[in-house]
Amino acid sequence: MKTIASIILLLALSVSSFAEDLWRNFGRPYPVRSYITYGDGVLLATASGIRYLTPDLDVLFSTVTGLETSSFYALTLCKEGIFAVSEYGLIAGWDIETANWNVINRSFVSNGVRLIQDMAVGYKKFLVLAFEDRLAFFDVLAKRSVLTINKVGKNSLLATPVQALSVHNDTLYVSVEKTLYKRYIDWEHMEKEINLVDPETWSVERKGEEIRTIAWKGDSLKTYPVKGQWEWDKKGRLTSSGRDSTEIMVEGTPLSDNILYDDKGVSRVYWVGLSNTYAFLVGEYFVVGYDTKKKSFIDYSEISNFTLDGSYEVRPKAGGGVIAASLEGRISHTVDNVWQYRAFADEGHANDVSALSNRMKVLAFLPPDIVFYHLWGSGFYLYSKFGHELIKSTATDKNRCYNEIDNRPENKNFVVTAGTTVAPDSSGFLTTASTTGGFDLIYVTKDGEFSCYNHAGTNDFTGPISAVATDSGWIVMVAGRQAASFEAEGEVEVFLIADPAKRGGRIDVLSHKTIPSAFKDSPVDMAYDEKGDYLWLVTKDQIGYWDAGNTDKDTIRPPHVMKGVIGSEYTSLEFDVLGNLWVGTTSQGVYRLTRKGVTQDTLTAKHFTAKTGLLSDEVLDIAIDAARGEAWFSHARGLTMYKRGDLRDVSVSKKDSTKHDLIAYPNPFRLGEHSHITIDNVGANAVVSIYNRAGHLIRSFNENETKGGSVDWDGVSKRGNVAAPGVYWYVVKSSSGKNKKGKFILIH
Repeated sequence: MKTIASIILLLALSVSSFAEDLWRNFGRPYPVRSYITYGDGVLLATASGIRYLTPDLDVLFSTVTGLETSSFYALTLCKEGIFAVSEYGLIAGWDIETANWNVINRSFVSNGVRLIQDMAVGYKKFLVLAFEDRLAFFDVLAKRSVLTINKVGKNSLLATPVQALSVHNDTLYVSVEKTLYKRYIDWEHMEKEINLVDPETWSVERKGEEIRTIAWKGDSLKTYPVKGQWEWDKKGRLTSSGRDSTEIMVEGTPLSDNILYDDKGVSRVYWVGLSNTYAFLVGEYFVVGYDTKKKSFIDYSEISNFTLDGSYEVRPKAGGGVIAASLEGRISHTVDNVWQYRAFADEGHANDVSALSNRMKVLAFLPPDIVFYHLWGSGFYLYSKFGHELIKSTATDKNRCYNEIDNRPENKNFVVTAGTTVAPDSSGFLTTASTTGGFDLIYVTKDGEFSCYNHAGTNDFTGPISAVATDSGWIVMVAGRQAASFEAEGEVEVFLIADPAKRGGRIDVLSHKTIPSAFKDSPVDMAYDEKGDYLWLVTKDQIGYWDAGNTDKDTIRPPHVMKGVIGSEYTSLEFDVLGNLWVGTTSQGVYRLTRKGVTQDTLTAKHFTAKTGLLSDEVLDIAIDAARGEAWFSHARGLTMYKRGDLRDVSVSKKDSTKHDLIAYPNPFRLGEHSHITIDNVGANAVVSIYNRAGHLIRSFNENETKGGSVDWDGVSKRGNVAAPGVYWYVVKSSSGKNKKGKFILIH
């Protein structure tokens, strides 16, 4: 019989299947909202999915493993198994045989009411769920709600939500506003318990005290004024901890180690999960393992596969991979889909709410490792080494050429923009500075030399920026705003500027015009289609385009038809190599819009949501990595990577004589740490075969599976078995019959 750990390892590998499409989520599993002990470890309900943690295994289950959403508020056990409940009441059950999650009910989600965190109790075949305005009883076998009440005793749950729940000896205990109610329930005939709504059927167990935790020592009722955990084993030993507690107990032994307490001596631990000789001490942003025999600690708080707290911007790197920025001011990038150590743009500063309230698009990248970034109110930052080595910061530069927003003392030296982009010749970057009297236009070289054209714009504030090279010079398109907010009115302002390289690095505006728009709000993102000479943009609630090559139609207008698009708030826009438009939204996930023929006025949408594989339906930014054929989506709690063959620019691998070398990465390929190994630059219509050291064929990929010039192998043989550790050879047979080969190491 397979162990729990081996089953879960197989599941983690199966995420990268042999199918053309591959979804992968990256998120930091915090805050922790609920926990249960399971097997050799603990299951944790987090904002990024369900985390399973043992001394030897760390797996995050999310939308790609059957959960359909990532934000979970409760975990609980009943006679029928383990169940997870999402923020809005989606219920998923744990399949022990397959180590997978299956959604069993979505009916509560339509109410739009949150579950109270960690407020689900399992008993027999029922879950008792405390929402912010009601108490629901759910039958896990029938997969339906059997009863919902909005009053407990004389208390309305809409006015006074539930504070604690427990079931003991068929009796339900509910704490509401300093009153602990109890009621015996005939669980075998729950359909007859309709008089639960009658206040007179409830009795008061305790009154006049705050009760946020209900515990039992045998049949003895224990209550506590803080949320936490109090449990006694058969020997009477106490394991306990709670919010604002100053003591942690594990099997009767107090733990006083500094790692468990903050600088005020208050416990960072809310729950303790025990398994054999190991304990997991869990807080909202804190997970530590404790070996009860060796008396030693291991900190599991940092997550190795993802280093950011979330992301509101993401950009592709040349040659493959992405770089992303978080609301907290951190920057990180990927190497073979492994996130590298994060760097701070400026310690102690972050864009935070300004990034969202202004829909900032201020992260720009140039190879090999140059990053240009802006912090709201602070200034511009130019880095090498992917954000780890500062080239120049204008935060304290008093000789800068651009203006602050105005001259009032409270805004002196307060610098704001909402857009940066790469210069058309890749010599540097273009950006703006909002200022009274019209925004400034700025060009920055890779070495950190700034050149400004002051008061170039008509509007004082700016949004996203885009630029393209022409024979006459650079066309720079800026989303002007009449106020800082993305909901302000504004237009697209178009500048023709001379190539700075021909003007000694100086930026000169040759012409300037404003493109009229019927849209109420200013653009929140823009993307230029050089093949068709169109500028596409999204405002808060509309999608439109400007035909830059047709001066007779100098206006921004929406397409006539957009099939399959549900009205929502838009956040971002990007083109893929086939000319499809990818549009992010705040609550509807992502749309891929395909144009009909050469017309811009008829679009057909393909919709992607958390049910498809997105970490969240809130998408803040989009990047298309054409080198590897991946679409990346930023979320407040992490990122989603979606790989598919038609996203890759195969122009470099259309011929068998491609100059790009055959490569396999990551090498060594570590099962459990890496989801797959990629064999890249194989050429179009190639056949890829993988052999073990003895020369036995383990897996092969036909011509259809090598679309995009690469294949991904998840370490599973053609018979469905996990491949043994060792040296493997891969052989690529091109359409002309030529063979190339290489080798890699597989490690368990």
